[in-house]
Amino acid sequence: MQEILSHPDRRLKTHLSEVLHWGNLYKKNADCKLLNNINDDLLYSFFVFHDIGKSTSFFQKYIRHEDVNSDLKSHAALSAMLFLYYHILKDDITGNEEILEIMAYAILKHHGNLESVSDINDYLTRSSLENIDKENIAIQYKSIDMESVKKELSELGLELVVLSKIFNNDETFFIKSLVDFFTKRRREKSRDRIKSKRGNIETDTNLKNYFTMQILFSLLIDSDKSQVSVGDTELVKRVEIKADVENFIKKREAMPSSLNVLRSMAFEEVNKNINIDSNIYTLTLPTGMGKTLNSFNFAVKLRRKLLEQTGKTYRIIYVMPFMSIIDQNAGVIENVLKMSHKNVYSNMICKHHHLTEIEWVANENTLIEGNNAQILIEGWNSEIVITTFQQFFSTLAGHKNSMQRKFSKLSNSIVIIDEIQAIPVKYYKFIGKLLTGYADLMDSKIVAMTATQPHIFSHDSSTQLCEYKKYYTQLNRTKIINELNNIRTIDEFADELECAESKTYLFILNTIESSKKLYTLLKEKISDRSITYLSTLLPPKVRVKRISDIKAKKYDIVVSTQLVEAGVDIDFNVVYRDLAPLPSIFQSAGRANREGTGIYKGEVHIIKLKGNNGFYADTVYKSAKTDLDITEKLLKDYDILNEPEFMLIIDKYFDKMADENIKSQHVSNALLKGAVSQWFYGESYSLSDEKIPLNDFELIEDKGEKFQVFIELDDEAELIWNEYSIISNQTEDKWEHKAKLKAVSRKMSEYIVDINITTKSRYNKPPVDGNKVYYYVGMSEIDRYYNAETGYGVESDVHFF
Repeated sequence: MQEILSHPDRRLKTHLSEVLHWGNLYKKNADCKLLNNINDDLLYSFFVFHDIGKSTSFFQKYIRHEDVNSDLKSHAALSAMLFLYYHILKDDITGNEEILEIMAYAILKHHGNLESVSDINDYLTRSSLENIDKENIAIQYKSIDMESVKKELSELGLELVVLSKIFNNDETFFIKSLVDFFTKRRREKSRDRIKSKRGNIETDTNLKNYFTMQILFSLLIDSDKSQVSVGDTELVKRVEIKADVENFIKKREAMPSSLNVLRSMAFEEVNKNINIDSNIYTLTLPTGMGKTLNSFNFAVKLRRKLLEQTGKTYRIIYVMPFMSIIDQNAGVIENVLKMSHKNVYSNMICKHHHLTEIEWVANENTLIEGNNAQILIEGWNSEIVITTFQQFFSTLAGHKNSMQRKFSKLSNSIVIIDEIQAIPVKYYKFIGKLLTGYADLMDSKIVAMTATQPHIFSHDSSTQLCEYKKYYTQLNRTKIINELNNIRTIDEFADELECAESKTYLFILNTIESSKKLYTLLKEKISDRSITYLSTLLPPKVRVKRISDIKAKKYDIVVSTQLVEAGVDIDFNVVYRDLAPLPSIFQSAGRANREGTGIYKGEVHIIKLKGNNGFYADTVYKSAKTDLDITEKLLKDYDILNEPEFMLIIDKYFDKMADENIKSQHVSNALLKGAVSQWFYGESYSLSDEKIPLNDFELIEDKGEKFQVFIELDDEAELIWNEYSIISNQTEDKWEHKAKLKAVSRKMSEYIVDINITTKSRYNKPPVDGNKVYYYVGMSEIDRYYNAETGYGVESDVHFF
C-alpha cells in the first residue's frame, strides 16, 4: 500500500504526531483544574486517534483525487468509534465513561459544529439510522490496511497488545462492543435523570461537563488547524509584557482638574485592592473616570502577582460591546506597551473581530498574512486580546467550530468586560452563572466594569475594587431633566426646540427613521450652525471620519442613533435622549459635560417621541418593554435628577430587574439547563420550553433578514469592487478561493451598510451583483441610492428594480 496520507502533502503519522505535540503545548498553556482532572493517557489517545479514520482506502483515494463514495470517505465518525474501541479493549472504561463519551463526541464533530452530546449515545443505536451507521462503519473499518496502521500507532506510543485486538478485521465484535457501550450509557443516563427529578436536584449550577466538552473540543480543533496552517510552535510561544500605566497617566494628564483628582483617587484605590483571592471583581465608576487604564493597570499587576504565586502566565482579554470602539481602546493600551518595549508585536497584543485586518507581525523582519495569520489571530495567541462581546460570549456560550477553537485560551485569563450592562437583561442569570463557573473551573478572573453595575453577580461572589458611591457624590457635571410627560411628534419637538448659540447639542434617537427626520428639520431650522448626522446607514469609513471630526469639535449639533451611547468619547453641553432603559439613559448622560470643565452644567433631557405607529421607544425596545416601564416609574418622581443621585436610582432599577416576579429570567433558566445537558444546537424547540439549546443565545437581537449594500464612495472603493468581481468569478481550489473572498470582504466592509427588509422596501433598490451577495451602488449612480449626509437611502416616487 502507498503511504497513508492525512493531507495531500503530509503523512498521517506525521500529522497525528504533530497534532499531539500541539495539543500538549496548548494543554500546558491552558493548565487549570478542569484539565488536571483528566487522565493524561486519555488525552494522549484523544489527539492520536482524532484522524485515524483517514486510514481507510476510501479516504486515501479521495486525498489522491480519485472518485469515491462521499459517505465512505468521511473519517470523523470512524475515528471517534476507534478511539472508544481502543479504551473498551484497554479495559479502562469504568469510571471514565463520561469523559470518554465527551472525547468521542469532540472527535466526531471536529470538522463541524457542536450539536448535542446525546447524539453520540444514539450513534449506532438509533432505529431509523441503525443499519446505515453500522454498515458504513463496518465497511470503512474493513478497508483499513490493518498492519500498517497498527505499526504506525504503536510507534506513536499506543499499546501494541490493544492495537492488535483492534486491527484484526473482526468488524462484528467491533460493532457489538460499541453498541453495548452506547446502550449501557443510555440506560445510565436515563436512571440519572429520574434520580435527579426525584431528588429535586438543582442542575443548573452543574456546568463541569459543559466546560469539559468545550475545552476538549477547542484543544482538538485548535491543535489540528495550527499543525496544518501555523506549523511552527515558536509563533505561539508565550512572552513577557511590561506596562507602566502609572507613568503613562502622569505623562498624559498634564492639565490639573477636579476630574483628574478623582481619577487619581480611584486609580490608587484600585491599585491597593490587587489580590488573587477572588475570581470575580467589579469596577464601578462614573463615565469619564478612566476605567480603561484603571482596569488595564489592575489586570497587568494581577497577572504579575498570579505568575509569582502560581507560576502561570495569565492572558489578558479586554472585551467591549461595540466593534467601533476597539481601535480607540486598543490604541491606548498599545501606547502604554510602547513606553516599556522597543517594539510591540502581535504575540503581545492583537485585535480580533470579524473585520480584523489579517496580518501577524511576528518580529521586526517577519510579517505573516493570509490563512496562517488568520489561524494565529482567531486562535487568540497574544498575551493581550482586544475583542468584542460577540466574539467572547459567542465562544463562552457557543457551538460553532470557528468560534470554539479559541475556547481553551479563555483558561488562565484575566477578562475585563467593559460596559457589562450592555448584556440584555434576560441573560443576566445565564451569563452570571456561566462566568462564575468558567472562572472557577478554568482558573480565570473576571473584571466586570461599568458606570452602572447590573446585578449579574451576587454580592458574596464578587469583590468590589472601589467604593464607587463616593465618586458619584463628588461629581456634579450633569443633570437629567425629565420631559416624559410632554409627549411630542418629531415635528412638534423640532418646532418647540430652542438651541442657544453658545451651547453644543447632541440628539440621540431610537430609530433611523426618527433621527433622519429630526436631522432634516434641524438643518432647515438652524441653518447657521454646523450640524452632522450619524447612523448605521453611513458606511464605516464615513462614520469613523465623522466621529473623529465630532471629537475635534467641528460640529455644534449632532443627530444620532444609539451608536454613540457607549464608549465613544464625545462631549456636548446638552443631550436630548428619546426614552430608553435607564442604563442607556445614563450612558447617554456620559456625553454631556464629560470632562466637567465646561462653564455650563451638562443637561440631559429625557423626551418621549411618537410616530405614526406609536412610540419610537416601543419600536426599538420591543423585547425590553418591562425595562422601559420600570424606567418611567422610577423617573416619574424626579423633574430633575443630579449626578450625585444617579447611583441611587440605578440601584433601584437593577433591584427591580433582578426580581424574577417583575422581569422573568425564564430564558436564562432554560439556557442553563441546555448548557448542563450539553445541548449546543437545536432547531425544534420553543422559548416556552423548560430547556433550550445554546444557539438561542443571541446578544444582538435578530431583526429579520439583512441585506448588504456596497457603496462605491471613492476610487479606492472602485478598485476593491473590481477586485471582488474578479475573485468571485474565478474557478480554482475552493479553499484558496474562500480565503481570497474573505480577504477582499474585509476591505469591502469599510463601504458596506447592512439594511433590513423595512429599509430595503422604503428606498430605491440598487442592483444585485452577479453572485447575489451584495447590492451594488456604483459611483456613476450614487445619487440615486445614497445621500452624502444621511447615508444609504434616497426617498423617491420612482423605485428602480
